[in-house]
Amino acid sequence: MITLYELAGKNDLRFSPPCWNVKLCLFYKDIDFETVAVGFSEKNKISFSNQQLVPVLKHQNGHISDSWNIINWLDENYENPKLFVNETSKNFSHFLYHWTSRQILPILFKIIAHEIPNILEGDDLDHYIVTREERIKGPITKFVPVISDSIKKFRNLINPMRSLIKKNGFISGSNPGIEDFIFFGNFKWVYTCSSCNLLDKEDEIFQWYKKINQIFNIETH
Repeated sequence: MITLYELAGKNDLRFSPPCWNVKLCLFYKDIDFETVAVGFSEKNKISFSNQQLVPVLKHQNGHISDSWNIINWLDENYENPKLFVNETSKNFSHFLYHWTSRQILPILFKIIAHEIPNILEGDDLDHYIVTREERIKGPITKFVPVISDSIKKFRNLINPMRSLIKKNGFISGSNPGIEDFIFFGNFKWVYTCSSCNLLDKEDEIFQWYKKINQIFNIETH
């Protein structure tokens, strides 16, 4: 049995974008797996991986860390259905992987940073506030005055994805695939941690997000 170590908050909320990227790949390939909840202050649970970030996937022959490495390992070891249909698909997915982590997630953090404490408690809450305030060199509420502008910037930044979804139904084409899974984690993070109006309900991307949730029955996971 494969074991996925993933970030969790209070009430067992699972909200990490890269962890959700991996979970969607597991659902897509219909792979049996179990999960282990790892709080911000519980890095001892993944000490065997010799690093401090989730997701970590443990299998019978060892373990893998970093979501991109895990995705590649899954596609190499579980043939069908394939995540990468060809090299073009793999290259575009790798671009999305870097684009979301370096361009999308920093903007989303500014929008929801002050609300993330609401889904944490105890040592995890203390860890989040101390480490994030050190990182941003200010209080966790630092970005509240620019939330509206950040949302506008985010909506404009994702226009290329909106065009693809409007044309095809999904980023990958007529059916969801790896490109959708990588993009999905961003929204799962926001909608789990925040009450902000990130997207209008009529937005093609919001409808796409709802559709992915329905296809993989995600509300039960």
